[in-house]
Amino acid sequence: MLRWVQILLALSCSARLGRGLLDKQVINTLAEMVSEMNDIDYGNPQLRTVYDYVIVGAGPAGCVLANRLSEDPKVSVLILELGRGERPAFAEPPMLGPMLMGSDYSFGYETTRQKYGCLGLTDRKCSWTHGRGVGGSSIINNIIYTRGNRRDFDNWARAGMEGWSWEEVLPYYRKIERANIKDFDGNGAHGKEGRVSVEDCPFRSEVAKAFVASASQSGYPYLDYNAGDNLGVSFLQAHSKRGHRVTAGTAYLKDVRHRPNLHISTRSWATQILFSEDNSEAVGVRFTKNKRYHTVRARRELILSAGAFETPKLLMNSGIGPAEHLRQHGIRVVRDLPVGRQVYEHGGAFGPVFIVRNGSRAEQNLLSLEQLLTVDEMLKFRNGTGPLTSNSIESLLYVKSPVASDPDPGLPDVEVMQSFLSMSFDSSIATRIAYRLPDELVRQYYDPLMSVRNFMFLPMIMKTHTVGRVELKSRNPFHHPIFNYQYFEDERDVEALVYAIKEVLRIVQAAPMQRLGIELYNRPVPGCEHEQFNSDDYWRCHVRTLTTTFQHQVATCRMGAPGDPSAVVDPRLRVRGVGRLRVADAGIIPEPPTAHTCAMSYLIGEKAADMIREDNRGY
Repeated sequence: MLRWVQILLALSCSARLGRGLLDKQVINTLAEMVSEMNDIDYGNPQLRTVYDYVIVGAGPAGCVLANRLSEDPKVSVLILELGRGERPAFAEPPMLGPMLMGSDYSFGYETTRQKYGCLGLTDRKCSWTHGRGVGGSSIINNIIYTRGNRRDFDNWARAGMEGWSWEEVLPYYRKIERANIKDFDGNGAHGKEGRVSVEDCPFRSEVAKAFVASASQSGYPYLDYNAGDNLGVSFLQAHSKRGHRVTAGTAYLKDVRHRPNLHISTRSWATQILFSEDNSEAVGVRFTKNKRYHTVRARRELILSAGAFETPKLLMNSGIGPAEHLRQHGIRVVRDLPVGRQVYEHGGAFGPVFIVRNGSRAEQNLLSLEQLLTVDEMLKFRNGTGPLTSNSIESLLYVKSPVASDPDPGLPDVEVMQSFLSMSFDSSIATRIAYRLPDELVRQYYDPLMSVRNFMFLPMIMKTHTVGRVELKSRNPFHHPIFNYQYFEDERDVEALVYAIKEVLRIVQAAPMQRLGIELYNRPVPGCEHEQFNSDDYWRCHVRTLTTTFQHQVATCRMGAPGDPSAVVDPRLRVRGVGRLRVADAGIIPEPPTAHTCAMSYLIGEKAADMIREDNRGY
């Protein structure tokens, strides 16, 4: 019954319910589907006072660690997760992902007021939502699975991060995957026996096929961007199974949750790391559960996998961080380390938008989410077909702009996502809230498209030049951090995105796209009417106004070689100067990668598990 209520709550956000009640047939179909999707019960374990390993955070890396470390029946493992245990039923269809961003499965993070980007969004702020619950951001993300360019990892290794070269991480990527990638099945880059299903999306629109063909004709090779080189174009690879979302919880914890040596404690908010008397090592953690404080000790190691924001917050609240910043909040300094001194983000933009004039009848009917909330479409989804199996992103183009800082010609700095829809497709208030789109902007810019088949591209700067900070708001462990990050503070980030947009405009002139009757939507974005439409200055304005975030924040607890003054952890992910304490989440990624961060988080979890077992072999 709970999952049925969840689905109906999600659908209540849609325009369909805004105009009339769902009919009995739809409700009966929903109820039938819900009966097939049982909640995952992680139980309510009787917690011990001491475990061999205590893991804080059940995101992708934390779920991997809990599974791998508890494979040894002689070892006891506790994982603390501040969110919920059950997965939301309405997270199953990837198309409904944005509805989760304002739910209890997400932190309501937002940036500080922006000066150079997010100018058309509510309060000039971008949303920095992060997932919470067993599975972390894999519950709410766009299921895009990208590993990054081999040069990302080789650059880390050359900088002294031993063990992180492409050849050394590739076996872990294979270990993670149970891949079903039709065109690249035999190239040796993918695993077949892993826990995370990685597949071609079951639904593929005419636009996706035409765009990939047009990009190939325009000089971009068709390639497997997960095989090490990604300067080119390809269809999306997603962490889904027959079009149903795969989360870290379902992949790594669902079938092992009853191991007697593994305890999973949800609704458990870690508030303070506990140290030995001389502060030389971590010995445990304090946390709240059921409105009471508890402490638990770690016999071997405490591992922080709470994410790029909650991990640095916990470290700083416990006395590990920039000494001056900690003293400002009255926190006793345990170790002076540059926690939160760097944060990078993959910023981008909504658009450009195109109209399709010559698509098939089926394509021309892809006008609104309401049309997909029918019995037929729900049955298709249950059977692993239809548009609901897609998050709308269908293909990826990787571009190298003239302002890229790395001279290597094989390392792109912009990713362009092709979506088969635009923001006119989903009129739900949940989506507007998720991306902070003001009603007036939607009315002026997107509503005129509601009866027209249209789609958009989303260019994303990967090798951003802009860097910010994550700092404490106060010493209260329940306060959100402050994100001192200004999108496009460095002009080169805007120039890279404008270059990528112009590449898209060039590509769509190729024959495959033109056969669909593609037309650029020429209504100016509100706030950019003063610029000549389709000029470079117009697209600069467009990017700064319709800025969007892709939730790929990294480097808040960055990894570095020994002696690197900007590093928080060493290449084995040990916190510098503090024994028995590691960080294993996206916060350790030392620089902005050419990848979405979910696959990298799985990688970090698998590699960290091996390092932890190696370092504790003689315990």
